[in-house]
Amino acid sequence: MPRDKQTDPEDISSLKQKIEILESQLEEIRLQTHVLLDIARALNASLDTRVIATNIISAIVSLIGINQASVCLYNEKTQDFEVIGVFDSGTLSPQIPPHLDLSFLKKVLAEGVTYYRPPQDLRDWKWICCLPLQNAQHKIGSINIHSIRQPEITSEQMEFLETVAGHASSALENALLYAFVERESITDGLTGVYNHRYFQKRLREQISLCQRRKRSVTFGLLIIDVDNFKLFNDRYGHQFGDTVLQTIVRELQSNLREGDLIVRYGGEEFVILVPETTEKIILLISEKIREVVERTLIHYPPTNEDVSVTVSIGATLWHPSDSPASLISRADHALYKAKKTGRNQSIFE
Repeated sequence: MPRDKQTDPEDISSLKQKIEILESQLEEIRLQTHVLLDIARALNASLDTRVIATNIISAIVSLIGINQASVCLYNEKTQDFEVIGVFDSGTLSPQIPPHLDLSFLKKVLAEGVTYYRPPQDLRDWKWICCLPLQNAQHKIGSINIHSIRQPEITSEQMEFLETVAGHASSALENALLYAFVERESITDGLTGVYNHRYFQKRLREQISLCQRRKRSVTFGLLIIDVDNFKLFNDRYGHQFGDTVLQTIVRELQSNLREGDLIVRYGGEEFVILVPETTEKIILLISEKIREVVERTLIHYPPTNEDVSVTVSIGATLWHPSDSPASLISRADHALYKAKKTGRNQSIFE
């Protein structure tokens, strides 16, 4: 039988080199997989869109030489962009320049394809790369790279960026869905202000805050009831009654202080929490509210008339001995007095 041919040493050396290259490639894939798994975990670890944006930028910066980057959310209703994350290696407090035209991102989202233009010079805040964040149902936003410390973004890096964008889209979609559900659970569907459930939470927080401070600071509570609202609805209809309630809320919101909290308590009743106040201030606020509502005219198209309503208000201040129930009861008693002694007035107890 013929003797086997001896293996050429050069063939063995070439085979070893190929094995080493494959092992190196496998190790690189393994590392990239671990990195992407870590990124996916980080992105899904929070339901706060700004935390997610920070994690997106951290992931990109860890693998690509970036000087400036941003993450934007898209509001489909207003068709505006909100910047939720900014990175600038030159400052600890980065901000998007006010002149930067974010409307460019609408085109990127509309096309649904990554925009990339290799940097031609070193000017800051250019649109070098924009990665659309979207799914089949929604346009979510974009990841934007404005300045890099390397000649270009390689094809391997671009593939990594697009993988990150996929994870980011899912994470932000989950966060936005959670925020929507949470918001719906604590707001009134008709007027858009907070509901009874949220009021109880904030009331307990306000009491706890005053108790911790252990000084003379207090807060006020107003309970507002629309006078003769059942008769109003019987005359003009419930649909117009809803319009009146919405109008009252808008007027109140534009005439309250920034920290004051308005809540729809139920039906035609509203409550207002007034932080850090005094009896004098709460009386001024309640009288201002009464006057604002009384002079607000709402047009009723079927009869071409302008109509108005009045409100009765029960006002009080929190006392250190109060529970949530006793505070509400005192304000409710003051409201009862206001309605029984003439309506269209505020009474303090």
